Amino acid sequence: MEPYQFFTPLPAATADRDTVKVWFFQRKVQVSALCSGHTPKSGFSLDTMTTLRSKLTTYESRVGLNEMTPGAAITQFQQWLDAYGDNGAWQIYVDDQARKDSAERERQRVEVEARTIRDAENAARSTATGICDRYRAGLLSSRASETPVGRVVCGLAVIGSPGATYEGFSGQDMHQYTTTPLITALVSGITQSEKWPPESCAEVDALKRWLNGPGAGISSVEKIPGDTFVFHARVWHPGGKWGGKETSPGWKDRGACVYCQHWIRRIGARSV
Repeated sequence: MEPYQFFTPLPAATADRDTVKVWFFQRKVQVSALCSGHTPKSGFSLDTMTTLRSKLTTYESRVGLNEMTPGAAITQFQQWLDAYGDNGAWQIYVDDQARKDSAERERQRVEVEARTIRDAENAARSTATGICDRYRAGLLSSRASETPVGRVVCGLAVIGSPGATYEGFSGQDMHQYTTTPLITALVSGITQSEKWPPESCAEVDALKRWLNGPGAGISSVEKIPGDTFVFHARVWHPGGKWGGKETSPGWKDRGACVYCQHWIRRIGARSV
């Protein structure tokens, strides 16, 4: 499939032959599409638009066959437009193409944005999986308990910053940095609903690492650019009952806990 061709103005009379030939060809193709889609409600005369298409075709052919110099083709076509030989068809085409170009630019912007987000989501997943690959035998919590409790690990990726990823581990004994007043403020107001404090989560550890790197200058929760963050967590399951079924030990994907859901929403981040 050919890439979309945006409208470009008439080349300078000094442009080379290939440039001029391609310009007439691209305009001919776009005007032909207008002619093909013509209906009684199109708002322009099919005859005048067909005349414009024929003129473009002629110049494309004559330049391509060396029957006319590029400069002469450009000059004569401009003179024809200035003399209103097109009966207004050119401006109708230009306006229509401007609308199409605008829609295509928006489509491409949305596509690039979606691809950038997908790349970050994949990077977050890959980072978490990388931790699991290093700890194939699993990671258990240091909390004393009759029932083994697996740790959570997390990957944090930054949208629009390829390669900018950060790891996180649950349990402050494995956190790379201490809890700061900023982190305390971030998790404040969360109802106690889990068996661990909110500042001990793997997502918090990953965020701490970012805050001690690119985010070293962040001084308040409101300044954290959370809308660029993507988190992905995995948990070590020691084996046994899981969701009502008997399972083997292994790493499993998991969503953010209730604590992290709270502050992740607060800063506008994503959890996948």
